[in-house]
Parts: sequence; C-alpha cells; structure tokens
Amino acid sequence: MTNESKPVWDRVIEGCGLLGAILIPVVALCITYEVVMRFFFRAPTSWVSDVSIYLTSAGVFLSVAYTLKEKGHVRVDFITNLLSGRTALIMEVLGTLLGILYCFVLGWEGAKIAFQAYQLGELPSTILKIPMFIPKGFISIGAALLTIQLLRFLKTLIREVMAKGKNPDSPSGSAVWQPVVVIVFAVLLLLSFVLLRISLNLGITILFFILLFCGIPVAFALGLFGLFCFYFVFGGAPMLVTVPIMAYSSLDNPVMVALPLFILTSTILSHGQVGDVIFKFANVLVRHLPGGLGIAAIIFCGLFAAMTGSSPAVASAVSLIALPEMLSRGYDRKLTIGLLAAGGTLGILFPPSLALMLYGAMTTESLGSLFMAGLIPGLILAGMFCLYVSVVAGRDKNIQRERRASLREIGKATKDAVGGLVTILIIIGGIYSGIFTPTESGGVAGVYTMVLCIFIYRTLSREKLKTALLQSIRVSSMILLIIVGANITGQAILMSQISQNVLEFVKAMSVPPWVIMLCINIFLILMGGPLEAITILVIALPILYPLVTGLGFSGIWFGIIMVINMELALISPPEGLNLFILQNLAKATAKEVTWGVIPFLVIIMLFLLLISLVPSLTLWLPALVMG
Repeated sequence: MTNESKPVWDRVIEGCGLLGAILIPVVALCITYEVVMRFFFRAPTSWVSDVSIYLTSAGVFLSVAYTLKEKGHVRVDFITNLLSGRTALIMEVLGTLLGILYCFVLGWEGAKIAFQAYQLGELPSTILKIPMFIPKGFISIGAALLTIQLLRFLKTLIREVMAKGKNPDSPSGSAVWQPVVVIVFAVLLLLSFVLLRISLNLGITILFFILLFCGIPVAFALGLFGLFCFYFVFGGAPMLVTVPIMAYSSLDNPVMVALPLFILTSTILSHGQVGDVIFKFANVLVRHLPGGLGIAAIIFCGLFAAMTGSSPAVASAVSLIALPEMLSRGYDRKLTIGLLAAGGTLGILFPPSLALMLYGAMTTESLGSLFMAGLIPGLILAGMFCLYVSVVAGRDKNIQRERRASLREIGKATKDAVGGLVTILIIIGGIYSGIFTPTESGGVAGVYTMVLCIFIYRTLSREKLKTALLQSIRVSSMILLIIVGANITGQAILMSQISQNVLEFVKAMSVPPWVIMLCINIFLILMGGPLEAITILVIALPILYPLVTGLGFSGIWFGIIMVINMELALISPPEGLNLFILQNLAKATAKEVTWGVIPFLVIIMLFLLLISLVPSLTLWLPALVMG
C-alpha cells in the first residue's frame, strides 16, 4: 500500500512515530555536545539534561500509538491464544475496552495537570525555564493518540464479531468451553472490584492476574491495576490524578533517557551489519580450537552484548551469521540451535544491559554499579558455554577443524573490526574512566555508531536508517510504557502496604534468609515458562525487591539474580523469545529447539546457583571501581 492510498489516520500515526523516532538521535546529539563541551572546553552546559528528558518523553508518547498499530506491545496471551473464532474476538473486544478506559483516564487526568501547570505558570527548579505544561502535555497527547487508535481497533473488532455472528463457526467439542473463559474473566473482574473493599489482599491478587492474563498489553494491565486500586481503595475519582503524575515522574529520570539511546545503538549496529566483521574477528582468534566456531559464536555474543545490551539483537545477529556456518561445518543441528539461543541471553548480562537499566529505573539502584556487577558473571557464563561446546564438539568426528589463523589474517580481521569494537570502549571505558555517565555513554555511542555505519562502513542507507529508527522507537516506547505502568502498580502496592506485610510475615516465620532466596529463585524459574522475561521483571520486582533488601541482601546482587532468571526465561519453553528467533531463522520445529536448549538451561541453573552462593563474584568489582 502506497503512502497516498493509506487512510489519513494511519499516516498521522506513522508520522508521529517517525517524529518520535527522530527525537532520540537528537537527544544523542545534545548529550554528545554536552560531553564535548565539558571534556574538551571545560564549559559544561546547563540545559542538556532537562532537554534530553523532555525530548525523550515527547518521543515516547508520540510513538506509543504507532507501536500499538505495529503490534509492538508485549502481551501475556498464552491463555487467550487458546481461544478461536467469535469467542477470541469477544475477548479482544473486552480487552480493548479496558485499554480505552486506561488511556482515556491517563489522557483526561494528564490534560488536567498540564492545564493546571499552565494556569499556575509552573516552571522547573533548574536553570532551563521551559514551562512545565509542555512536557506534561505530551502525556495527554500520547494517551489521546492511543485512545483513538484503540477505538479504530474496536470498530474493526465489532465488525468482525458481527460477521462471525452471521457465519458462526461450526461447533466442535474443543470449542464448547471457550465462551466459559470469557464469562469467568468478566465475573472474576467484577468480583475483584467487590473484594477490594472487603478483602484487600485477595481482591488485589485476583485483579492483578485477571488483568495480566486477559491478553491486553502488559503496560495497560499494569496501569489498569493501579487505576482500579486508586479508585476502589484509595479515594475514588480524585485519586485518578495519580495515574498521569506517576507516568510523568517515571520518565523524569536520566536513566529513562539512557534506555532508548542504547536501544538506538543496538538497532543501528544490527542494521549496519557491524556483526559480520565482529564475528570474523572472533573466529580468527579461536577457529583452530575444538568447537572453535561455536566458541567464536559465544565470543561474538559477549562482544555484541557489550555494544547493544539486548538479547534479541544478539540472538538475531549471531544466528544470521553463525548458524549457516556451523551447520556447513558439521555441527549438530540441536547443539547449534541451543548454543546460539543461549549465547543470545548474554545480551542482558553484560553492560549496557537493557534489563539492568529497567531494574535500576524501578529500584533506584546505581546504574554504574549494576553494569559493573554484571561483568564478571557475564564472563563466567560465557566461559561455561565455551567449555561445554568445546567438550561436546571436540568429541564429534563430523565437525571439520580449521587451521590456526596467521598473524596477517588476525591483523586484517582486527583492522576491519576495530570500528565496531570502539563502541565497547566508549560504553564501558567511558563510564568507568569517569568521562561519561551511563546516560552520556549511550548518547555518544549512538552518535558514533551512526557515523560509523553511515560514513565509514557505508552499510546504512537512508531507507535502512529510517527502518532502524522506527524499530528503535517501537522497542523504546514499548519498554518505557511498561515502566510507566509498573510504577503506577508500584505506587498502588506501596499504598496498600503489601510489601511491608509480606516482609513482616516472612520475618515472623523465622526461616533462614537463604531458604527465602531459594524459594524466590524457584518461583522466578517457574514463571519463566509461561511469561516473557520483561514481564517477569516488572510484575515481580515491586514485591520482591523490598523483601530481599529488607532481609539484608544487596540490591545490586539481587539485580544480577533477577537478570539470570530472565536469561532462563528467554530460552524456556513455551514463551522464550530467543526460542522463537531461532525457530524462525533455523526453520526448526518447537521440539527441535526445545531439545537443543535443555543442556544450556542446566548450565544457566548451575550458574545461578554459583552466583547465589558466592555474592562476591557480583559485588567485588562494583566495590573496587565505584567505591
């Protein structure tokens, strides 16, 4: 469909999405300007920090409707996927109505606080005196765009339901139970509203899981949970203003600027084909070893993880490059698929891990300390993967061994890869030398990778750049809207004192803290099957973080424990994201992928046990470097 033939609203939504996508590189340029002025001219600016936060908020809220249109929001839909025909459509109608309710309240109450800021002439306390109604107004603009897009979805769904009514599905035994699911959902939702006034803990539990598992975007489910708690428990309609207040405060944070900048870096590197030269560099170093190509794949995963911080980006890049090479060299298909899926999980353990950024944003733990805490565990896990593939591949007579690379070959591969490797130096070296903050390293890395891929490697055309920008803003807006919802949920949980009650209950049990941590790890591992990694983090953290730190454990150490559990979730059937990536790229069956990752699930569980028993592996380096 050409742009001219698209409906007007589609063009508006896509235009807003593109505008939001362009604002993130603008933020990167502003931050790079600040670093240059401060480091080279000793003339730091007074406006970059505020402008970066405002532009990031604007970019995110302008793009949320585009992300919804492109089906970019994460859902917990393993139950609703079992439904079919008219029943599935009715369930989707109910979910869309709930989404409209959340977006309408967010937009209406957001407009009220923006108008109030305008009336009062509210200005920030910083030097840059931008009227506060402007950044606050983006909340209501984004919510309005979401509401209109949801209304369009609703209109389409109603038409489809009506069409199904005229041509009903043929009855079958398997479909008899499906209408019951919709009825049970509606009854439990209404029951939870009643229980919120009678039995708070039971009502909150039912409400939370009903919203989470009904198939709506996780961001909406989390926001609705807080919305309903504010209304039914904490004061009625006047308390609904808390929803946009929490939405604004969630993004009024430098860490929230860092996250889309690193996502931008990741997508630029992926679309700029930097992975090819990095893999060749890794391969010439180890190709002569037993399982050399597999070891090269893991080294690549570690290097690319240190550039992108994204597991899907690492898994996709290594699979596209290494999968055909390994299979052509005689590597077992299941071993190859399992290794590449597991290697992709390193993307969220090495700095700049997007998962650790999310953890830091939700807990206020130091992002620099979290990044440094993941470095030694990341190297250990990569080493465990390399050792396993070396032993298994070394015994396989079908695998073709390669000769040792010459110094000339190593030199050429290093020369070709050095441009990409500088990204790691910028991110990790810049942070721990004190030149950059973590947020600034994201901005400088984003600008550098664009210059590298557009002007030096010349692998990023105008069309590829547009695609990369749109992909980065889809991922950024999805994650940041989840953070907004998680903070709304966190505020409701804080006000209901659930975390404090859980902590008091656990302490009253007089159970050793290590038993509690064992139970938490088992709980997180079990959640990794049906839920996506990011969903586990945002729904578990508001309860678990106060509990763990209240028992005397380090929040930095627990951050790494959470990320390792997320790694397990990424390759745990049936919802592991990396499994879907490998299944698609390798044209493999679900059974084949599942059998391939089982040895690596065992390795990661053993690694989790090691990090749990020896916290110093996580805490020594942050204490040494950060003080």
